[in-house]
Amino acid sequence: MRQLRHGLGVAICVCSFAWGLPAAAVGEGATNAPEDVTLLQAMLRVVKGPSGRQYVAFRTDGELGPGTKTALAAFQRDNKIVESPMKPEGQTWMALRAALPVAYAGLRVLPGSRILYFEATAAEAAKSIYEIESYGEFEAGFQKQIVEMVRRMYEEHRIVLWITLTGWRRAFGTQATISRRASWAGPGESTHHYGRACDLGFRDFRWMDANGLVRTDTDWLEKMSRELGPASWKLWKARDTIAFSLGLFKIAWEGVHLQAVEDERVNNARSLVKLLEKNGGMKWEVETKGRVAHYRSDLGGKKGMVPVGTAQEIWTGKALVGDPAMRKALREEFEKAEKNWRAWEAVD
Repeated sequence: MRQLRHGLGVAICVCSFAWGLPAAAVGEGATNAPEDVTLLQAMLRVVKGPSGRQYVAFRTDGELGPGTKTALAAFQRDNKIVESPMKPEGQTWMALRAALPVAYAGLRVLPGSRILYFEATAAEAAKSIYEIESYGEFEAGFQKQIVEMVRRMYEEHRIVLWITLTGWRRAFGTQATISRRASWAGPGESTHHYGRACDLGFRDFRWMDANGLVRTDTDWLEKMSRELGPASWKLWKARDTIAFSLGLFKIAWEGVHLQAVEDERVNNARSLVKLLEKNGGMKWEVETKGRVAHYRSDLGGKKGMVPVGTAQEIWTGKALVGDPAMRKALREEFEKAEKNWRAWEAVD
């Protein structure tokens, strides 16, 4: 066994791994778990017999029906194998692995599902971890959790997770450009601003559909979602099971998002108010109507608390005050808060 070590003391196991093997026996009188049968069907679909024809031409369905039994018997006959049922690491499975075309090496199935995919390399996992370790704008504890998340996902499933292109710490100005259909959070109202959230997806994930076609997917697994529907959620569940065990949290409507704080126990608008008052010269209050937070400010002591608008309005110079200089001053208060983003604290 060999390990790769990284700057935060995290090691990736790069020991040999038995891809293309089932968890239990397959055949007459065997367990015949759907995931194991799915893997068998997929391998028989891409392996060709002496005549040059594939053993299976139908869609993989995870059921050991007559067609699968006939195809399996033909493969065993062609390879002079007598084995029933097929045992993990038995003659039949090892012969199938050896016969797989190079393009299909690393084919495996996600436990408890019919999702067929190709394992990533240790070098890819190391690259993802290096990117995260080298990033200077995550809170230290959260950074370690995400590194461990990537390491465990690779060791348990041979899948590499990557921070998405826009999934790192996010500037207030970037948040202002995001459609409210994509996020209700305005500038300063997302945990992304404070190094305690990221979008962790499945960049360039390679998987095989039921017809034997190899697909390369996006961070959000959009192709798989269209093809498999709710069945594709099991891949997210595999990711989230590890995330939850590490004390990470997600938000219900955004599968790719992970964060260090539980959404139900933090009010991002009130947390922003605390940061504004810690770094600026104005007092602030906030009231949430529906999903949108509306702010009030004393404008630096010049008046009582007056409505000044949403975070989006304040950031974009459209605060609900008539004086252009005061609109600019309100924006500057937000800029001070952003500059000292590491001082952010979760307020419920």
